[in-house]
Order: sequence, then structure tokens, then C-alpha cells
Amino acid sequence: MDYYKLKKEIEMGKVRNLYLFYGEEQYFCEKIIKVLEQYAINTSFKDFNYEYMEGDSISIQRIENACETLPFMDERRMVIVKNFPYFQGGKVSKEEEKQIEYLSDYIKRMPNSTCLIFWQIEEIDRRKKLFQVIKKIGLVLDFQKLNAYALRQWINYYFKKKGKKIKKDALDFFIENSDYLSKNSTKTLIDILNEIHKIIDYVGDKEEILVEDIKKILPKRLENDIFKLVDAIGQRDKKIALKLLNDMLKEGENGLKILSMIARQFRILIQCKELKKRGYTPNEIANKLSLMPFIIKKGILQANYFEEKKLCQAIHSILDMDFKIKTGKIDDKLALEMLIYEYTN
Repeated sequence: MDYYKLKKEIEMGKVRNLYLFYGEEQYFCEKIIKVLEQYAINTSFKDFNYEYMEGDSISIQRIENACETLPFMDERRMVIVKNFPYFQGGKVSKEEEKQIEYLSDYIKRMPNSTCLIFWQIEEIDRRKKLFQVIKKIGLVLDFQKLNAYALRQWINYYFKKKGKKIKKDALDFFIENSDYLSKNSTKTLIDILNEIHKIIDYVGDKEEILVEDIKKILPKRLENDIFKLVDAIGQRDKKIALKLLNDMLKEGENGLKILSMIARQFRILIQCKELKKRGYTPNEIANKLSLMPFIIKKGILQANYFEEKKLCQAIHSILDMDFKIKTGKIDDKLALEMLIYEYTN
């Protein structure tokens, strides 16, 4: 079950009386709850048949009272419990254990006229009894972040919905600079949506969205400048490489961070070379390295500028420079310039 299947199920009239929604992608949690509000209860009587509780206002007694209240002029009541603490890990007191036991038993026999929704933003411990009971008798849905393919589809759909078309290269640039797919990124679809609205506002009546439009709105990402810098090093273009480095430093980027990002890019190139030799396709390499396919395609092309031996040497040089910078033996700007001189000669 995913958001779209559940949405269709609800729209077709199947409303369950127990849900648990959680996960990184809170955008979908909010959307599905709005769908339930629209189809589970008559909005004309929402004031009587809708109850929301969160944080300190939550008690098991209040949950039970809300669920036991009969709906007014409707077949169903909707009760939302947000961030219920007993889904989280950690020890609980004996009294709290009794309370959880009671609630776990109660939800098995609560009235069919109640639609009870637990909505968690906080982390969930799936071993908890309450989680296991809801999973058995209700519907549990973990809204994970979208993968690269689904993100492309979603962004395309949203622009189309707003009467806009986004060119493929513009979409690639947008995704790459949004930082949504990066490992450990905290960006969500809510952040992506904010950027989409900014782009739509910027282009106004213009129907087609180009790379240039997105560049005006999205902040520059260090990864893109690093890619250009490594590209310049690979093409032995010392002048461009030094200019890119100076521009990054002028913009306030940390020298050590630039150094570590160059090392990261060199490692990606080594992995691209090695996996390509083993017969992997660009898409297979992308899956293996958890990177977007277009990043890998660019990486494979960039890797052609370097011998594998040179890339390994460069990483060792960077580790040595990193140590010297941290121990005060060399200035970070000078170390980066030396690296560029060494590998563009």
C-alpha cells in the first residue's frame, strides 16, 4: 500500500476505522489526512465529528472518550492523535505499561463509527505492542522519501498541474540542486514544493521552464562547483580550475570541505571506472552507489579524463593535505592550489 493506492481506496468509499501514518515524507501524511477529512466525515458537521489532540493534550482517557462519542448527523467520527509518545523507544513505567496495555485492548473493540488516526512525526519503535496491534487490525503506512524516478514523476506532474512544462535538462538541474536525494538529506517534498512555487512565481505567464529560470531561484550547490572543478582538473585547464576554486572561497566555502568534496568526487570516479569494467550499466551503477543516473552518466564521462592510478594518488595526496591543514602545517587555500597545480600539469 502506498499514498496513491490508499487515496483511491478512500475515494471509492472504503474508510477503515484505524490508521497509523508515519515516516520521513510528512507531506504525504498531511495529504492523506486531508483526503480522509473529505471522505470519512461530512464536512458540514466537522465541528461535531472531528477531534484533534497533540502533545501534552493527549491522554488515553481522552482518546477513549473521543472514540466512544457517537457521531452527530453522520455515520462516522474522526479522531486524530498526533505524536503519541508511546510509539517511541525507551523504558516506560509500570503504570504506563498498564495504560498501553489498556489502549491496545481498547482499539480492538472501539466503535465502528470511529475513524482513529495516529499520526507520528517522531521516530517509531516498531517493536512496541501498540504498533504491532495496529498493524494487525488496522492499516500502518510508512511514508518514505521518493526515489529518483518517483521524484521526477511527481515534479513533472506538479508543474503540469500548474500549466507549466519543464524541460528534461531543467528537471535534471532542479533535482540535482534540490538536495532531496542526497544521502542524509533532511529535505522533504514540502521543501521541493516551496521551490516549485518560487519558480512558478518567477516565470509568470511563461509556459516552459528552462535551466536559466531555475538557476535564478535555487541556491548554488557546492557539489556542482566541485564537479566543474574536477572537470577542469581532468581537462588540465589550470586557469578555469583556479578561478572556480577562488570563486568558491570568496563565497565563503570552507577549504577543508572543498577538499573533502573533491576526494568524494574522485572516489565516485574510481567506482564508476571499476563497475563499468565489470560490465555494469549506468543505471545499475547508480543503484549500487545510491546516486541519480544522470550524475553517474556525467561521472563516467569525467572518469575518462583520469587514469585510475592517478585518481588513487590524488586521494592519498588529499588525505595528506587534510592532515597538514588540520595540524597547521599548511594554509587550506595554498593546499588546494597545490593540488590543482599538481594534477593539471
